[in-house]
Amino acid sequence: MAAYSVSCLTETVDFFKKTDFIKDSKIFLKRTSSRIVSGTCLTSKRRFFKSSTQLQANSHNSTKILFTEGSSLSESLNDSIKEIVITPFIKGVQEFVAPPIDSFEVSTFFSRGTVVQVTCDGTSSFRVDEHGNFVLIRIEGFNHRIITRGRFNLPFEVNSQSFTWKSENRQLEVSWGSEAIVNITPAKNENEVSSNDWQRGLGNGFNLAYTVAGSVGNMAEILIDVKSSGMWFGGSHLMRQHWPLNTGSWEVGPHYPFDNGPHGLNTLVSSHWMTSNGLLVVVDPDNPFMHVGFNAPKQGPEDGFIQRSWGVGIQNMSKEYLPKDAHLSQGDGMLRLQARGDYMDFDVDHPMLDWKETMDECDVKSCSPMTLRLALCSQSNIRAAAQMALRGMPQPILRAGSQRDEVGHDFIRAPIWTTWAKYGSKVNQKKVLQFAEEIVSRGMQRSVMEVDDRWQSLYGDLTFDLAKFPDPAEMVRELHEKGFKVTLWVMPFVEREAEAFKEGAPKGYFCLDGAHQPGFFQWWNSPEACALDVTNPEATQWFVSRLKALQTEFGIDGFKFDAGEPCFLPRKFSTLHELTTPSEYTRLYIQNVASHFDLCEVRTGHRNQDLALFTRMGDRFSTWGLSNGLRSLIPTLLTSGLAGYPFCLPDMIGGNAYFGQKPDMELMVRWAQVNALMPAMQFSIAPWDLSKEADELCQQALQMRQEFLQTILKVAKEAGLALEPMCKPMWWLDPEDEETYAIKDQFVVGNDVIVAPVVYQGHVTRDIYLTQGLWTDLLNPNFTYNGGQWVEGFDAPLNKLPIFIRVLPAAESAI
Repeated sequence: MAAYSVSCLTETVDFFKKTDFIKDSKIFLKRTSSRIVSGTCLTSKRRFFKSSTQLQANSHNSTKILFTEGSSLSESLNDSIKEIVITPFIKGVQEFVAPPIDSFEVSTFFSRGTVVQVTCDGTSSFRVDEHGNFVLIRIEGFNHRIITRGRFNLPFEVNSQSFTWKSENRQLEVSWGSEAIVNITPAKNENEVSSNDWQRGLGNGFNLAYTVAGSVGNMAEILIDVKSSGMWFGGSHLMRQHWPLNTGSWEVGPHYPFDNGPHGLNTLVSSHWMTSNGLLVVVDPDNPFMHVGFNAPKQGPEDGFIQRSWGVGIQNMSKEYLPKDAHLSQGDGMLRLQARGDYMDFDVDHPMLDWKETMDECDVKSCSPMTLRLALCSQSNIRAAAQMALRGMPQPILRAGSQRDEVGHDFIRAPIWTTWAKYGSKVNQKKVLQFAEEIVSRGMQRSVMEVDDRWQSLYGDLTFDLAKFPDPAEMVRELHEKGFKVTLWVMPFVEREAEAFKEGAPKGYFCLDGAHQPGFFQWWNSPEACALDVTNPEATQWFVSRLKALQTEFGIDGFKFDAGEPCFLPRKFSTLHELTTPSEYTRLYIQNVASHFDLCEVRTGHRNQDLALFTRMGDRFSTWGLSNGLRSLIPTLLTSGLAGYPFCLPDMIGGNAYFGQKPDMELMVRWAQVNALMPAMQFSIAPWDLSKEADELCQQALQMRQEFLQTILKVAKEAGLALEPMCKPMWWLDPEDEETYAIKDQFVVGNDVIVAPVVYQGHVTRDIYLTQGLWTDLLNPNFTYNGGQWVEGFDAPLNKLPIFIRVLPAAESAI
């Protein structure tokens, strides 16, 4: 195989603009602003010193070759040519052979400054200059493509003249004196196991560890350019779930699970992103006091400073829902990733503001060097980037002896019915049985009856309020006879007057406050409560055993586990065993409590992908819009899948009817249609309470689900084995098709079913995009559509959910 090395000695970021091409078995180099390059034939070990070139030397004892426009390297290439390897110019004229597959080469070149480049395994190159600017390049044979640009935010004290580098043992260290250091190592091979969970399965890229000395500030920050990277996806659940993320302006703030929190962060948080360029950004979730912003609003004399104050839950309902739309805010065009010395922030007040990893260590962390760890990987396209991210996550496991032969089968086969939006906290045994009878009498499909808030005597006691539920065992028996399994709503909170508090507090079962006493805090209900210490094995065993006693005594089948986000903890909280980040509380709650039950749902998560639990979206509002309403469902569903949580429960159909804002008939029906082919369905507001038409059309949506049930069960099984998303974004079908990137109101089930519901009030038609292949309308199978184009003005009256089935894949339809 012939391979060539070509180096640019001028501006780094402008080099890879297709300046080389193959023609007539020769390499031609176009002149662009008197570009200087060097070349070496790697197979013959002969240099390209031909008559059309001019040999030059410089002060660095390097040999350079100046090519004029139309100059060619007449070294013949045979038909076996496979790739051109682009590397920077190396001091001195060197003869070398093509790098082996596990190569790691470092070199420098000089023009308007010093640039260091590392090339790994012939797949990716990473360049950084003396000012901290960097570029990631993907190498694909003859093609060298810029995947992203970015910058290490150097301390103000840094002088570019202090820029140095050294390399050994497959590691490049770049430094600016003692103030800033970057360690660059190859991302692990996809089949290689890493001791760091967050690096598992990564490849075709580089791990970066950027350290800033504590004496020059308490933050290490890397900025990645949004525009040059393409369209962005992933990250977290947001109150306004922008899709792609480029359409939003996400303010810099703390990155941990929240309930309607700072900068719009919501209950499910991940720390990886992928782009249409094939870029995968994976951030170590244990980075200290991690902050994130995406295209954050610029702050300066013209824009002023944005100050946010966030409580928990309902305390934030009257605040502005975030992130803002990008067109309404002058964003900085960067993904900002920060490791800090603490959560103190002039701009944002939030529950973890004054938390420390160890509350007794005072301000040691804030004056220590800060290190931000992340990986930048280059893949051929966005689907490949997403698959790499998902393969690297802990894969789902089923516990030995578990009765879940299929993950979440009960939730998938028929809808959940819950008492929350219908009855609120006024639920009782009579109402539960009456609700069940209404469902059964209409022949409605059913799987679970979830009894929500205020079934307990006191929060945390986990005992039925006998005034409201005089015979719980009889209620459960009747529900079982009617075809329901029964779950109860629980959370890891205990109120002061509860017997559970009196029993658990002396044993150290609850999180402590700054005074080392059980810490009470406000949440969305009253009275104040303290939280279970999920780092304490005795405490979690005590909590789980009490839940299992409920199952034994009353025949309860499972539980709806609410809360678990660290915002619901006392300020300056501490636990028996130290947490590395507040998000660890979430992970341990799901792992040490919820995962002990076969039938359960949770609403939050942090590195819990391996538990294969149904993870509910945060409470939806009964509105049409992107601000936590109907139009947020599909983007949030797709984000769940990319985050590694494919078993997404899209909350209650029609929303929660908060503040007396109930859905009308149209919103209820369209919501049921949007939800029909998602992983699970959940009702609380009864369609028959709205109108007969709402009842009939919601039943129609349920019947549509039954037609695709086997397909849904099949993709659920695949998700349970390898985290393959049950519902995929449109670009999953054709990741090279730019039309698919901005589609936020369609999704794919499996690989051959496109669902395109109506999500705008009053609309009875819509445009639908079909990827390459031959497609047919489910309700009109005799008519086919060629893919790779929009179907404009497709008829979608209130009684129709547009669904398209692929009958021929792209390759066959082109024949």
